[in-house]
Amino acid sequence: MNTGYILDHTAIAALAHGDLYMAARVFRSVQQVQPLYVPAVAFAEGLASVVQAEVGQMLQDALSAPCFVFRALDEAGCWAVAQLVRERAADLPTAHAAHLALGSALPVLTRQAGAYKEIDDRILIEEIG
Repeated sequence: MNTGYILDHTAIAALAHGDLYMAARVFRSVQQVQPLYVPAVAFAEGLASVVQAEVGQMLQDALSAPCFVFRALDEAGCWAVAQLVRERAADLPTAHAAHLALGSALPVLTRQAGAYKEIDDRILIEEIG
């Protein structure tokens, strides 16, 4: 049984722009008390990819939902993510989300499913529109 999702940087950007699927996912996660894990590196990349003056308040409002759990990188995580970047030619935010997915067996909400399948076929994906 799924006990949450991992949001990558494309999911953060979609949430910031008011994507209906992402809004529904947040609403449903709040109802089901289901965590949405946000890798710190993916969050920073998602923020960097949007015009914060236009969507900043909407994103802050969405992130105030109690279902969001932010995941930083500790030293061991940094080593593991760096290894994915080096060995799988992944970008840093994708590698951080992949690292969390591999360690938790939770699906990644993303608009770039292929990038995760190139890292490891075991990564579960839920594509967002």
